[in-house]
Amino acid sequence: MSVYVGLDCGGSSSRVLAVDNAGTTLFQGHSGAANLVSTPEGRLRKNLVHATNGCPTATFVCGCFAGLINDDARSRGEQHLKALFPDAEVRAEPDYTAALYASPKDTDVCVIAGTGSLVCSRGASGIVKSGGRGYLLGDYGSAFHYGRDALIHYLDHPKTSSATLKETVADVFASERESDIVAAVHRSLTPATVLAKFARALGADAKSGEEYAVRSLDRHSAALADVVALHVRRNLSPAPVLHVSLAGGLWKGASVFRQVFVEHLRSRFGDTALVVNKIVRPPMYGAVELAREMSFGN
Repeated sequence: MSVYVGLDCGGSSSRVLAVDNAGTTLFQGHSGAANLVSTPEGRLRKNLVHATNGCPTATFVCGCFAGLINDDARSRGEQHLKALFPDAEVRAEPDYTAALYASPKDTDVCVIAGTGSLVCSRGASGIVKSGGRGYLLGDYGSAFHYGRDALIHYLDHPKTSSATLKETVADVFASERESDIVAAVHRSLTPATVLAKFARALGADAKSGEEYAVRSLDRHSAALADVVALHVRRNLSPAPVLHVSLAGGLWKGASVFRQVFVEHLRSRFGDTALVVNKIVRPPMYGAVELAREMSFGN
């Protein structure tokens, strides 16, 4: 019996799924971030070990990693997988590949928004992507950007911030003092992950009409919609209907994120009918499909 293992390794968390030939779930695990660019090597290794602890011996393994931006990162990802599953055939792919494979079959373009953001689709020569680039150079419409805006608003207006935002600050930093908060962010080895925790609070504030949150939501939704429009023009043939799948934790945070983003998206596609849905299957199921593909040549 073959065992197929898929890993979805993101900027905030890592999830693992193992199935047998019949598709029966044998194991599920989860842990912290495993971004090949931004997660410190020791922490990444520890999180992967924790996520896969108890997983049965695997035959084929596919790890889909955030931060897999070049051949060197791919090699590092495969080394991590081989250390975890020494007897398996392994492959490492970018994390967006798992999300696209987990999307419905009629998906034209997948828009991923979690700690970071990215747009991808299937092309003639494989999967093509737009955006991403990390929180310093892009990731428009991601939880990082929303969370950053929320925390800045709190630092500027600590007394008049919403109860939701205040509670999030207390939960994340265990302090309301600006000096403690600023120091904690700058000391963090993964600041994008820390700031992304405030996206949900911004969503709640936008829903209740807080001006700073409404402006932030409009600005970042527009930027992400621009990435999608450019991606479609560059990579897809014109069609009367465009099927868009939404993946990533941001879309689970508050319905207002999806609502405003879709409004901006529709304004960019004129007469093209848009069908927009959140993916139903978590990306780790897409990673398992990629692991299954490995067996086709054996």
